Parts: sequence; C-alpha cells; structure tokens
Amino acid sequence: MPVRSVRRRYLWAHIESETNQTEDTLHKAIDYKIHFLYGVKGATEMNYRLIEFYPKEKNMIIRCNHNRLNEMRAVLAHISEINDAPVRIDVKLVSGTIKTLKKKAGF
Repeated sequence: MPVRSVRRRYLWAHIESETNQTEDTLHKAIDYKIHFLYGVKGATEMNYRLIEFYPKEKNMIIRCNHNRLNEMRAVLAHISEINDAPVRIDVKLVSGTIKTLKKKAGF
C-alpha cells in the first residue's frame, strides 16, 4: 500500500472584518504575508493553498504542509488589514483531512 510523501494540515479560519472580502483579495494578502515573513523558500516549503472560501459566513479552509503549521498560523495572525480595512483572522480548527474538518466545524 503506497504512503503519501506529503503530509498536510487543513485550517478552518474565520475572518472578522467590517467590509466584505473576496477570495482574490484574501489570497493576495496571505501570499504577500508569507513572502514578507518567510521569503520564496518559506512559501514553497509551506505549500499553502486556499481550498474553500465562504463569503457569507466569512470562513475559509486553508491547506499547508504539516511541518509549517505554526508558520501558517503566524502568517494569519500577522494580517491586520486588507485594502485599508482592519481585519482579524482567527484559526478555529486544524485537522489532517478536509472531511474531518468539515464534520467538526459543522459545514
């Protein structure tokens, strides 16, 4: 039975903002902060991807490498504004699979 070579973690994060954010602006803000804090090498090691975004509930699911989970949390905590609007991103749950994350979060 083959074993996956890459282990991933999935984060469920809630965005607190007065303005509505789009998937594109969130992706750009997260990508900018990753490169600002960890550079290109850190960004490739993190293997970040915005999996799903729920604009009504202001929730998102993010995937990252399991070794870089703490760095991903730091990136999300470091984002304080998007498009000159104050923003706070809180990580609510972390899981090894999307299925378990959605089950625990109640999606």
